[in-house]
Amino acid sequence: MATGSRRSGHNRVLSTSDGATAWEHYPMAGPAERRDPRRWSVFGGLFGIYFSFGVVAMSIAPIVGEVRADLGLSRGSMGLALGAWQLIYIVTAPPAGRLVDRLGLRRSLTLGALVIVASGLARVAATGLTGFWLAIALFGVGGPLVSAGAPKVVSTWFSDVHERRFAVGAYNTAPALGGMATLVLSNSVLMPLTGSWRTTVAIETGLMVVAAACWLLVSRHSPPSTEATERAVETGGARSLLAEPEVRAILVFGVGVFFIAHGLGGWLPSILRSHSGFSAMAAANWTALGGVVGIGASLLLPRRASRDRLPLFLATILTVIVTGLVALIVLPTSFDPVPVAVIGVRSALIPLTIVMLMDCRAVGPANMGLAFGMWFAVSEIGGVTGPLVVGWVGGTTAGFGGALVVVAGVCGLLLVVVAHLSRLHSREVGSPGTGTGH
Repeated sequence: MATGSRRSGHNRVLSTSDGATAWEHYPMAGPAERRDPRRWSVFGGLFGIYFSFGVVAMSIAPIVGEVRADLGLSRGSMGLALGAWQLIYIVTAPPAGRLVDRLGLRRSLTLGALVIVASGLARVAATGLTGFWLAIALFGVGGPLVSAGAPKVVSTWFSDVHERRFAVGAYNTAPALGGMATLVLSNSVLMPLTGSWRTTVAIETGLMVVAAACWLLVSRHSPPSTEATERAVETGGARSLLAEPEVRAILVFGVGVFFIAHGLGGWLPSILRSHSGFSAMAAANWTALGGVVGIGASLLLPRRASRDRLPLFLATILTVIVTGLVALIVLPTSFDPVPVAVIGVRSALIPLTIVMLMDCRAVGPANMGLAFGMWFAVSEIGGVTGPLVVGWVGGTTAGFGGALVVVAGVCGLLLVVVAHLSRLHSREVGSPGTGTGH
């Protein structure tokens, strides 16, 4: 294939030796010498930034009472402020993705980390609703640079398809682990130690400063085969991406995935208290168990999900979620911890969807930041509406049982999208010039 030519199958780039392969959506596991020895140190830097991302994102949740009392905020005002960054994400993610493609990984992730630091420090300095809202909204400016840059880091540094997919699943556990650490340590260690919510948030924000410094250290070397990659793949902008049926289907799928993840993630403890009659501590503990299951699923499943098996994996997870939701509704409450743990597999939907978008033939190194910026922007619509819908239905006569039915219905709609994606994959495999992958 000549340099700069448009391919009809999977994305390819020229290697520095024989012009053969360095970018395939389904590359064979390359020889050891093709695997950059620095890839795991770079991944460690990325993991640190995403872990700190989760810490800062969750920094207010465990200390809401103290923040409300200090700033004089009502529950409604606090809810408005806490949801600010998700709304901003919808607007800022596409240009942030484009910025990742233009600035490069090192500068864009560093910039994103610094904006998140500014968001944390602005929270510390806030004196009222306006300043507090703007401080949290600022997270929605820096966050997309990290979210859109992370998949590109993995695709750039990991040539082996199995390692790449494992890395996608692994880095997606980082914000969850960061959030869990914040929930555990804020009230049990930091608040008793400092006696101030502002100092607590400042300390948690400082972790991102350390992570950014580590990222600058490990990312100082040029990524492997970057120049060849950019020359060899002619990938288009937003219009070109949206013209691809598979990309459009994945965008729709992302809305549903975020609806489920954020809708259940935000309300599951309350559902267990109200619908199942659990104590606050028991509800938190069983929800945490589901989180552990989700982390395990995110680490194990992406590595095993080849392109032709991805629809089956997604359909299976959605079916498991529906089964768990129905069990929560109909089984005696003494059995509820089991479906709550099983429903934790929902966490694997996000890394699997990221892998699927990464494998799209319209997505290459030159436009991957834009592609994931668009995906996060569209998906965050579900992230915003999921908690709102679950909370609204839970407050009606239908109760949280009705809310669980709504989430199960969304899973059913996503199964239709998965069936469509499966048909698109079948057509691609059967078309001339495309490979089946592994």
